[in-house]
Amino acid sequence: MTPTDAIGEPVGELDHDRCLVHGTGEIRKYLQRLFDARCILSGQADGTTASQVTALLHVGDASLLIDVPRGKETLRQWLESPRLRFESSLERISVGFATGPVWLDQHEGQPALGLPLPTRLHYRQRREYLRVAPPMGALRCHLPLRQDDETTWVDAAIGDIGGGGLALLMRADAMPLAVGDVLEGCQVHLPQCEPVAIDLVVRHVVARCGHGPPVVQAGCEFVDLPRALQDRLFRYLMQLDRERVSRRRTWE
Repeated sequence: MTPTDAIGEPVGELDHDRCLVHGTGEIRKYLQRLFDARCILSGQADGTTASQVTALLHVGDASLLIDVPRGKETLRQWLESPRLRFESSLERISVGFATGPVWLDQHEGQPALGLPLPTRLHYRQRREYLRVAPPMGALRCHLPLRQDDETTWVDAAIGDIGGGGLALLMRADAMPLAVGDVLEGCQVHLPQCEPVAIDLVVRHVVARCGHGPPVVQAGCEFVDLPRALQDRLFRYLMQLDRERVSRRRTWE
């Protein structure tokens, strides 16, 4: 039988042994690092395909607390599941673990979910995604700005894009952005394609100085990108890379 990692993905036997963390102390250390870095967790119940974004609230000696997921149906599934699976990333390392069952708890007077510490944790270096800078202005992203039950759309240029995420360039006063923000329902406009809806997590925000109004660059990671969209994006990236190589040869 093919071994699987802590989040249920098949891996090779050598990779499996090398990437597993055992021992309560080591596992707590990784979880605490995820907490300190305010990393987003993507969680799902056993037997389901839908995942939901949450966050670590506390790492204890024998248990941990996470934020309550959005939606009553997701909460019901999590409470009824014998095990939950979680995935995150820490300094370009993919971190995954499974644990359960979950119980209702509180953290600082607010609802939370409690879970036992996992008995093992899986980590694996992410492959280096192909990352390409499209021609200036060729790729746009519209971000939903929701205020007072109304949604307006903020236009941003895509400075570069890869298999794991993209960099947004926009006016600093267009909308507030902070590390950890989840941007749901963004519209990415790929050439010769209908706009596609994606969810993004803001990983870093940097101010860019220059002529004209202040600009910020936000590095964002894709959240649960569907396989069909992954394939479409990869084809587009390969096309951009071929065009880049062709231009370089022409200059030479």
